[in-house]
Amino acid sequence: MTFSQGVKAEVIKSLKSIKGCCAASFLTAVLKSIGSLTLEFKRLSFTVESDNHDFLTVCKNIAQTHLQCKAVIESSNVNAKGAAVYGCNFESNLGDKLGLTARGADGLVFCDDLDKLIPDAVCCKRAFLQGLFLSAGSVVIPAADGITGENKLNTKYHLELRFADAAFADAVCAAFAEMDFRKLQRKNHIVLYQKDSEKIADFLVYIGATRGKLKLEDIIIVRSMRNTANRQRNCSIANIDKALDAAARQLEAIKTLKRVGLYANLPFTLKDIADIRLDNPEATLDEIAAILKISKSGANHRFAKIIELADLQEIK
Repeated sequence: MTFSQGVKAEVIKSLKSIKGCCAASFLTAVLKSIGSLTLEFKRLSFTVESDNHDFLTVCKNIAQTHLQCKAVIESSNVNAKGAAVYGCNFESNLGDKLGLTARGADGLVFCDDLDKLIPDAVCCKRAFLQGLFLSAGSVVIPAADGITGENKLNTKYHLELRFADAAFADAVCAAFAEMDFRKLQRKNHIVLYQKDSEKIADFLVYIGATRGKLKLEDIIIVRSMRNTANRQRNCSIANIDKALDAAARQLEAIKTLKRVGLYANLPFTLKDIADIRLDNPEATLDEIAAILKISKSGANHRFAKIIELADLQEIK
């Protein structure tokens, strides 16, 4: 089961105790995002298709329990991935009860006031967003290898809601401005998306996916710890490289002084530290300072004098 499927399963489970005032908001989001009107045997009905049978079962139960609208789930066909696709058929009066359709002089008309479809009550707005996510949403988080902890698939944090109706997408974006959705066009769809891990975590809490939020936070913590460890390792490697480069330069300077015959006549303090460097070519400055029982800055100052003398010889 993918992370997105797990989140949807958690949301579906929470909907089994949905309040009556939220039922209409939930089904409005579902039908507006992926519902379609079909004509069968001279009767109109709303149809919602999905490969998630549990989702359609919840939709059916909510329609029958809270809106007294009959619904039937039937097997439809097979999608491109070979998974079964199911269709849930609702009586056409569901559209009237939800405010999606109305009976006018010209027959059945669709509601074009999108702001009226999005509720104001906090609990109902939550149910509305739950319906949108289950119908046309998905969430992806970095998948770490169980042994190394590395993100081998190079996945990113990504949450999205897909819309066929651009005006509806704009209305949702405005109604849930606190979610700070970004918008893009993808083929024939408008996508509202979020890539910030903390904002995705807030979204999961909002739709009632607490377990999903905790799993996401675990991954964020693990990634943070691994990144910190990597930075420390890289810093250590850089320091080692820097120390080796410094040691190589010091050794080269000592060799230069030997070659021109100045080494034997160096002041005691310089010759002493030079002898130790020759005996310990890979020792750090701290280690050499400890051998001489002087400070690190003192050792560095002596080597700087040796390098300065050698540079003068190179100039000559």
